Amino acid sequence: MTRSLLFESVMLVVGIAVSGCAAHSQTAPAPQTAPPAQPQQPPVSLSPAMPVTDAPADPAKLAEPAGTKPPGAPVPDTFVLGAEDQITITMWDEPKFDGSYTIRPDGKIMVKLIGEIQAAGLTPMQLQEAIDKATSVLIKTPRSTVNVVGVHSKHVYFDGDGISDGAMDLVIPIHLLEGISARGGLKDFADKKRIKILRDGKLFKTVNYKDLISGKHPEFNILLMDNDHVIVN
Repeated sequence: MTRSLLFESVMLVVGIAVSGCAAHSQTAPAPQTAPPAQPQQPPVSLSPAMPVTDAPADPAKLAEPAGTKPPGAPVPDTFVLGAEDQITITMWDEPKFDGSYTIRPDGKIMVKLIGEIQAAGLTPMQLQEAIDKATSVLIKTPRSTVNVVGVHSKHVYFDGDGISDGAMDLVIPIHLLEGISARGGLKDFADKKRIKILRDGKLFKTVNYKDLISGKHPEFNILLMDNDHVIVN
């Protein structure tokens, strides 16, 4: 009897233990597994992309490099050089000939490495040809450019109390009305009915300012020449 009770007690304890283990196995969370590793991507290049454009090339950027082709003279091709005019001479690809010059009273300039050359009485293009001819014994293909930077050989003179008097450099011939405007116009008290123009030391014409600005007599707006004197009292 005692042995039987003991056996039943042992079986009861074993059953409880087994039930507890079963319950624990049903409620315990399943262990989480790590997600599969993703393949590594190659590093992204941060170098800037070249811009794409269909715009045409700027012609100015395709021009000859600075210094390979000197600029042309800023005066008309018909301008005739004279004493006291200031010029620069540049020689393409031969900078040792470059220089700045003032034409002497005798009309000549002393060009570096070349010698004396007559300049007065020539146009800038004619002087270029003379320089190239003189330089041809030193270099194979001379290409010079004469640039007029100051005109002091030709003047129109304004005289009298009725206008701002003084000499005006004459790069190109200008008309009387343009010359008066360039001097700031006539003064209030000026004698506007008798504007005198002297040419070659003699009275060339007398002009009424009212007729000049009216446009009715365009022949009064004469072309001023070198050494003309405009007198306004």
